[in-house]
Amino acid sequence: MTWERVRATIGVGISALLVVSALTVLNECMRAVMSIGGSCGTAGTGLAPCPGNTAGLLPAAIWGGLIFLGLYVWQTASHNVPSFVSLVWPALFISLGWNFLDYGIRGGVVSAGSLVCGVVFVLMGGIPLIWALPHLWRVYALGHIDADKPWHVTATGNAFKAVTRIGRSPSEDMADSLERLDRLHKSGGLDDLEYAKAKDKVIREGKS
Repeated sequence: MTWERVRATIGVGISALLVVSALTVLNECMRAVMSIGGSCGTAGTGLAPCPGNTAGLLPAAIWGGLIFLGLYVWQTASHNVPSFVSLVWPALFISLGWNFLDYGIRGGVVSAGSLVCGVVFVLMGGIPLIWALPHLWRVYALGHIDADKPWHVTATGNAFKAVTRIGRSPSEDMADSLERLDRLHKSGGLDDLEYAKAKDKVIREGKS
């Protein structure tokens, strides 16, 4: 395994772990609030006190999750690896929906409001999941890494490439591209035919 692959594995792995951690904290905070009736507040608001550190953890999980998600998308785009980001929205809303459904039928008392919210959230997560499944199948089951690449990955990757090219000459860009292809070829990431095609494409684009 080359250093480039090690760096990509570490960057993508850590950022993905941070996203999952933020979603987990958000889910647990919601369950804690729902366990005391679904609302809480600070002293003087007339609401029940928020359990534990929920008041601070909830906004931290939301903002931290957004930041970590951006970091994860940037890492996957810059290293050109498949992304699980299309599962984040379904994971968030299906988990929230499950919490509403779970607490809506607890204690032998059915809460119509909670059940309605649960169904709405599950649909908000389930429909995008159905849309994402064909792409995930092509990428992870069939190995088509670039098949129907989601817009966020393409856009982030193009922006990253544009920023890194500022102030660089075409010959420098071509040299870097050829070096990356050579490393991929030597590491087994590209076979002889793929390497030859990619190398020819880089050289032709560099001369144009």
